Amino acid sequence: MNISINEIKIGKKYLGQNHPIFITAEIGVTCNYDMKITKELIDVAKTAGADAVKLIFWFPEEIMSDKTITYSYDTINGKVSENMFEMLNELRFSLDEWHEIKEYADKQDIIVFSTVNSPSGIKYAEAIELEAYKLSSWDYNYLPLWEKISKLNKPMIIDTGPVNTLEVAKVMQLMKDAKNDKSILVHCFHTNNHSEMNMNAIPFMRKAFNTLVGYSSRNQESETDFMAVALGSVYIEKRLTLSTKLPGHHHIISMEPNEFTDYVKMIRNAQSSLGIKSLNPSDGDLQERKKAFRHLVVTSDLKKGTILSYDDLEGKRPENGLSPEYMDYFIGKELKRDLNYNDSIDWDDI
Repeated sequence: MNISINEIKIGKKYLGQNHPIFITAEIGVTCNYDMKITKELIDVAKTAGADAVKLIFWFPEEIMSDKTITYSYDTINGKVSENMFEMLNELRFSLDEWHEIKEYADKQDIIVFSTVNSPSGIKYAEAIELEAYKLSSWDYNYLPLWEKISKLNKPMIIDTGPVNTLEVAKVMQLMKDAKNDKSILVHCFHTNNHSEMNMNAIPFMRKAFNTLVGYSSRNQESETDFMAVALGSVYIEKRLTLSTKLPGHHHIISMEPNEFTDYVKMIRNAQSSLGIKSLNPSDGDLQERKKAFRHLVVTSDLKKGTILSYDDLEGKRPENGLSPEYMDYFIGKELKRDLNYNDSIDWDDI
């Protein structure tokens, strides 16, 4: 199969308008960087029917100069605040552990990739041979990172969020200069105000940048997820946790295993229901049509030689005869045979 700018391949999976939507379980924080939890989340994602899991390479020394910044987040027990540098420093696997995760995902036949936001992240991603890169909303002005990743000629799944059209155009140009056309622009937002969610950004980006588009879901709610499918997303990302009661951030806004399984099924059904851009009645519609549409009948017992008038004809259910739309052609015509009340009338009868 030929790959074009409107169709790319990640691992064994093709992404594009004519392929099943690519569903990713976001576990980049909810794995708690615990090997047992990570493998269990991979198992859940695979069983649910997702295509991939996404994690994050954290190298806080490479991305933070101010180590006093605090980060606050909600948990099931209330709001928690932590020193961000120290928190991120705990959310890390060694390179050997990353190899173990990649090997485990491969055995489970599910794709694993990661958000990369630093030079060491690129080194780790290449060392364990990840098949795609996720680029964060927060790294648009760190162009050296984009240049290095673009030149690797691997699929780039790119969050948008806080950036405008010009800023997206800059990084798309970097990809073009590197001859990398494997982009997926992912709509995301950081607001709870529906009037600011701007879901029409999805078809806009597809047209403006001639690229595949996707959607990163913010929390457990799914109404905008289904909108994203309807608006042309070929990629969707949803947060997954083993339990909303686990310590750490993002668990409370993530789906638990049973919820995620139901979610994957609903998203696949939503895409399946889109159909084609034409009026295309279902088999069920056509069966019901046979019962409910009308055919042309006579309204009383009529003798041969009767000159037909509107009072002699009516359209009645079901559809097993001549359509009432032809009634006018019979008016004023002579009947060639006797007909009884509710008999069908046809061309040969006049």
